[in-house]
Order: sequence, then structure tokens, then C-alpha cells
Amino acid sequence: MADTTKSVWIEKLKSAKKAGLLQNDRKKIHYTFDDQTEMVEEYDAKTNLLLIRKWRQKSNSGLKTLASSDVWTFEIGQNYETRPIADNTLGMTESTTTPMFSRNDKNDSFEIRIRNLPYSIDIYQLTIDKDKREFILRTTNKKYFKRFSIADLDRLNLPLEENNLSYSHANNTLIISYKKPKAILDLEKQVHDELKKLNMKKEGDSDCPVS
Repeated sequence: MADTTKSVWIEKLKSAKKAGLLQNDRKKIHYTFDDQTEMVEEYDAKTNLLLIRKWRQKSNSGLKTLASSDVWTFEIGQNYETRPIADNTLGMTESTTTPMFSRNDKNDSFEIRIRNLPYSIDIYQLTIDKDKREFILRTTNKKYFKRFSIADLDRLNLPLEENNLSYSHANNTLIISYKKPKAILDLEKQVHDELKKLNMKKEGDSDCPVS
């Protein structure tokens, strides 16, 4: 099943309209899919580490709304051009102490970081809901609770395995790591091989729509 879904995702990437830009030691790839959904990925030009993946949906009505046009949803990385969006799990307004949830991957693992969580490591409990394909984080002091998923695993319909999951805590930040399965590593290699075929423009060149 994973091989089939991997093929579907690869074919979707291959068939999308693509534009590439080299800018400030980053490779930026802009995808436009058949339904006009856009995806932008940014890689470290030296290591090929994926730093940002963001999406923008086209409004069904054709009108500019908060869910379309100028608004990007970040799957990986953060938007540093605007104020960070607070994690509203606690029902709190944005502040310097509100937990901030983001995904920042490594070459061999998916990595979730939740800043502004001051509790010691023994307070956290991390489990998997395999039916809903979600990770569940809670604290024994009942101060924090969150469900989240990893889109890459869902795209390939890969099982969620406890032995791939680990977490640590330092500097008021909880770091959750999930070891990338072989199917993910193989997929990433295929993507990089495809991107090698793309004509990358350099900063200052015209006609490059990468955002």
C-alpha cells in the first residue's frame, strides 16, 4: 500500500508546474498543482535539508479570502515575516509564554518543537492513536494537551510506530522526534533526483514566481 501511495505522490509532484530559484544559500521550489493549489519548498542548498514547506489554497469562489491568495499555511518551518501564531490548545491569547508549535525536520527524522513548555521531562506523556493516525501529547499536571499528525506519513499511509518515537526537553522546549521510515527516505531521494532535472534560476532572474 505504501508503494502505491508513494507513486501517487511522486506522480503528483512530477505533473505539477514547477519553478526553481537559488536564493541566499537556499533552493526554493514552487509547485502549482492541477487544482491550482500551490506548494513551496525551501531546501538548504548545501545539505538538501528541507527547511520549509508551505501551502496556499485557491478560493472556490474566486474571491480573495483569509484561506486563499496571500495566506500560506506552513507544514514545515515557520513564517518569520509575521508574528508567530500561538498554539491555542490552552485557550490563551498570544504572548511570550504561550506554547509555540512548529515542525523542523532533520535528515533522518521528523522533528516537532513546542516552545514555552517549562515542565520537567517526567511530566510529559506521548502516545499514538493509530485509528486516527495522530500523536497525543499530554502533561500529568493537565496544563497542556495536543493532538497532531505528520503529513508525510499520512501521504504514504505508513503505520505509526512507537519505537520510532522519542522526545527530550531543554530550554523550555519539548522536542519530539520520529525516525523516518525507509519508505520516506526512499521517497525523498526520488524527489531530489527529480529536482536535479529542474532548471534553477538565480536571484535577480525574471519570471520566477517562487514566494
